[in-house]
Amino acid sequence: MADVGVTSEDLSVFAEARPFKSEAYLSKMGANGAPVPTRRNKTLKQILNQERDAYLQKRGLLDSKKKGTEESTPKRHKTSAVASEEEPKQEDSTVDMQVDNAASSRYVPTYANVQAPPSLLPSKKYCDITGLIAPYTDPKTRLRYHSAEVYDIIKGFVPGVDNTYLALRGDASQLL
Repeated sequence: MADVGVTSEDLSVFAEARPFKSEAYLSKMGANGAPVPTRRNKTLKQILNQERDAYLQKRGLLDSKKKGTEESTPKRHKTSAVASEEEPKQEDSTVDMQVDNAASSRYVPTYANVQAPPSLLPSKKYCDITGLIAPYTDPKTRLRYHSAEVYDIIKGFVPGVDNTYLALRGDASQLL
């Protein structure tokens, strides 16, 4: 019938070692125990500068080796003895200024000057009284309203007030 030598402990799945994580996983913890992000987000200014540099390198206006060394070394004040040795480098600074002028004349997109076509979505309709989103329109006065309370206010308007609200919206009809 059944094998007498086999116990439930021998058949148990809990006896096998099962690691919680993969053995190949490497934890990236900082000094304070917080996880260190593997990738940092770049600011818009950094992205635009990288695109400008790539464009200038492609056109041959910027030397990639020279650019990297200038950014990595901090600028220091020159003494008079060192300044006399570095006078021939004045020509390099004029070239750098010309490169900056060429880059500044190029169109660089920013938040303020991005051109976009008009939206194809229908414009939202807002309440003429409260400014909230208006799902309803009064067929008599053509005023848009948000709720029943606002509709009660619209019903109490004297003649001419509804045209004033429509004029504020820019949808008034002038009767001659």
